[in-house]
Amino acid sequence: MKKLFFILLLLPVAMFPQKIKTKKDRILLNEKEIGIFKENADLYTVFDLKNKKLFTAELKGVSVGGNILSQWLELKNEDGSITTEIPYDVTIASFSFSRILFSLLSDRYGFTNANGFDLNGIQNFFNTPHENISEKALQAKAEALAYQDEKKQKIAKYNPYVKDNLSVVFGGPMSNKVVGRVAVTPKGYSKDFLINVFDLDNLLVASCDYTTGIGDMISVKLFNDTTFEYEPKKVYARAGDNSFLNEFVGEIVAHDALMGHQVKQYQSDALQQKIQDAKERSVNVYNINGHLKDEKGVEYKGKITALFQKLDINNTGDIEVWNSIDNFGKKVNLTYKNEKGNSRTKTFDAKDNIRFYVSNADGTETVYQGMKVNGDSMKKLSNAMSLGFNNAYFYMELYNYKGNSLLIDPIDPDRFVIKIKSESNGQMLDDRNNDKLSEALADYLKGCKSLSNEIRNKTFDLKIQSNLETIIREYSDCSK
Repeated sequence: MKKLFFILLLLPVAMFPQKIKTKKDRILLNEKEIGIFKENADLYTVFDLKNKKLFTAELKGVSVGGNILSQWLELKNEDGSITTEIPYDVTIASFSFSRILFSLLSDRYGFTNANGFDLNGIQNFFNTPHENISEKALQAKAEALAYQDEKKQKIAKYNPYVKDNLSVVFGGPMSNKVVGRVAVTPKGYSKDFLINVFDLDNLLVASCDYTTGIGDMISVKLFNDTTFEYEPKKVYARAGDNSFLNEFVGEIVAHDALMGHQVKQYQSDALQQKIQDAKERSVNVYNINGHLKDEKGVEYKGKITALFQKLDINNTGDIEVWNSIDNFGKKVNLTYKNEKGNSRTKTFDAKDNIRFYVSNADGTETVYQGMKVNGDSMKKLSNAMSLGFNNAYFYMELYNYKGNSLLIDPIDPDRFVIKIKSESNGQMLDDRNNDKLSEALADYLKGCKSLSNEIRNKTFDLKIQSNLETIIREYSDCSK
């Protein structure tokens, strides 16, 4: 076990004063002898200069397949009644395990003071609870062994094999079930290669850079952008020996890279997930319970879908369609059951002043009102002109008082609409300045002269939602 600690010497070390030394069986602090130790394999028993036992320290660890998973120190007090564990950390650069051990206990755990071993410090150490490293390490070992077993089973299940023509088959060397191919490309020097695995659609499944004769880990990147490393047991040979390639393909199969048409399916699934994520980010309504009445007063109940914006699949922030014809925000679809129980879908237009209701998870409803709007800055002016000046859209209701309402553009929270029940059109309050908006809204609400005059005199900041709600209440209660 002791030889394992040399591996850790390659790690960066903390900058501690190098005050502890060992000479034969003696422990020195600043060149002064402070104790004696006896070594038995990985077990160190420590005594003071009067040969009184102080504590024991034993290096422990677990490994799987020659790879060290964890190392720690098990310490016991002088009579063995208290056992505790600490991480085995290298705090100084040294090839002497005993020096590394005592420096760690001195620098990090207070086993010494200026005069030598600190009995109070040692006692405090053993009276302080420490984590159970061995339990976690054994659990990690069990998981590593389980993973290795699962890996072997998975490779055995598919039994991948690289043939002389570098095609990859499942089922061993006699199989004709081709699932992919390997391509090996030299990289400038005879010992450097790029190794790629392609599937039946000629899509890249896995790749790695390989340098012959170097015992480093092989870093592999898979088609789904995951990476892993493994320690090769084989060496790549160009002259007909595919041992390394078989090992490499086995490793990617163990990581669920199964070639065939897998990458194309993965890309399709990834696209569908991006679409689903974009739907969840959007303000669109997809197949939600709701109800509405058409322009003739016929009521429908069912699943509602309303698209206000194009899907931003790549999360760029681009959600609007400009300078082209589209129906975003103009139509709503409702799927319902007819009197015979058959599913039917109808489309309703905002220009027909349709009002639809969408059920929320908390039991409330969100209301959308279709209408044309007045305003110098019509929504998507070029698109509206392309559709014959049909400037009717669905807007989301924020506030309603006595049938008069304040609404908002679902994709533009700074674009308000006031709609009074006596008018078929709404009045848009967009990004124009308050002067222009005040004139337009005063004309729209001329049915209440006193309020209209206040608005014209710029009493209200029309960019503030609470002011707009106040205007709706006062207009609804106005006595002309």
